[in-house]
Parts: sequence; C-alpha cells; structure tokens
Amino acid sequence: MQTTTKEQDAEWYSSLGPKYETTFGHDPGLLRFLDNILARLPPQANILDVGCGTGKPVASTLVNAGHSVTGIDVSDVMIGLSQKAVPGGQFHVADMRTYDPPNDLRFDAVLNILSLFSLKRAEIENTAIRWNRWLPVGGILCIGTVAAEDCHPETKGQGYDEDKCCARDIGFRFMGADIKIDLMTRLGWEKLLGEAGFEIIETMNDLFVPAKESDCDEENHYFILAKKI
Repeated sequence: MQTTTKEQDAEWYSSLGPKYETTFGHDPGLLRFLDNILARLPPQANILDVGCGTGKPVASTLVNAGHSVTGIDVSDVMIGLSQKAVPGGQFHVADMRTYDPPNDLRFDAVLNILSLFSLKRAEIENTAIRWNRWLPVGGILCIGTVAAEDCHPETKGQGYDEDKCCARDIGFRFMGADIKIDLMTRLGWEKLLGEAGFEIIETMNDLFVPAKESDCDEENHYFILAKKI
C-alpha cells in the first residue's frame, strides 16, 4: 500500500472508526441513491463494495435486500466494524489501487461510494480501468463523490487542470482535519467513464450537512450510476 499523505493513511482512517459511522451512516441522499441502485440490480446480485468503511449503510442495505456483498477497505478497523455490522457480507483488508478479485471473478455491480477522496487524478483514472475489469458487459458501476465545480477550486485549491476535467488540492475540513483532495469535474467524469467503457445512466446531487460536532465541511455529493458497454 502506498501512503504519502494523511488522507491515504490507513491508521488515520482506522482512528475514525465509529465516529465516521455516526457522521456518515445516515446520509438521506445516499439512501435514495441506494434505492436507485437496488431497482437496477438482478436478483441475488454479486456486488463489490470498494472502500466499504463501516459497512453502513451501503453493504448492510444490499445484504438486507438479498444480495451477496464483498467489501474491501484499506483500514483493518473499518473491516472489523463491517464484519460486525454486516455478518452476511465478506470483508477484506485491501487497497483499491492494487486489489484484484480472486480467480478473475467479475461482479454484477461495483460500488465506490464516497471512498475516492484519497486518490490523486492519475489514481482515479487507473481505478476506472480496474472497474472495467471487474464487471461484465452490462454490469453496473455506482460512484459517490463530489464534483470539483461545486467546491470553488479557484479559491480553495490550485484551480482546474487545462482540460477542465479535474481540480487539484482543494481544501476541506474533514473529521477534525484539514485535508487537500483532487476532484474530477462533471465533464471529467463523463470523459473518464466514456473512455473506460461505461455509459452514464443517471446522476443525482444531494447536499449533505454533517452534524456540527463532526467538524466537517458540508459536502455536495454527486452520485453516478453507469453501466459497462
């Protein structure tokens, strides 16, 4: 595992533990997005939850709906919390940047929900290639992120890349820490997913306002539902 910043540090994510679930485990916009996902899944789907965190609400919702979920996360503490919260799922410590499913397994759906923020642009682009490998034609890809243009990168970061597809080093307050993250724009996501072999089916936006005591900035979540073509 590569660890170059606090945002990518498994020990730091592990230290968040139950506090993270308290803050983000009851996101109404995410729950609506999960309803949209469930409506498009085949019965008893085999699903990969990338960056599964504590297992709530994503893995728990999917397992309760009768689906089979494999979750991966870089934090062993998060994996332990997932195993406890969702005993019907399978959870493993793994880095999404290097993970490969055993025996070239392909999934009916892959979810990367609010778990890409530690990645730089090049790593996000490489991850899109991995999503393609993990899915068959017609497989569903579900992404939860924040679009760069919703975060004022001109004042909170280094501004946009020349191609307007990404903004770098945008400052955020997250769980009591000041972090800097790279975010793709809506145009960037459209181009990236198209080049990786996906068609965007649906997008939605939702402003998530964490409780004041979480010491987090508001997040304008951008949800993408796509399929491999």
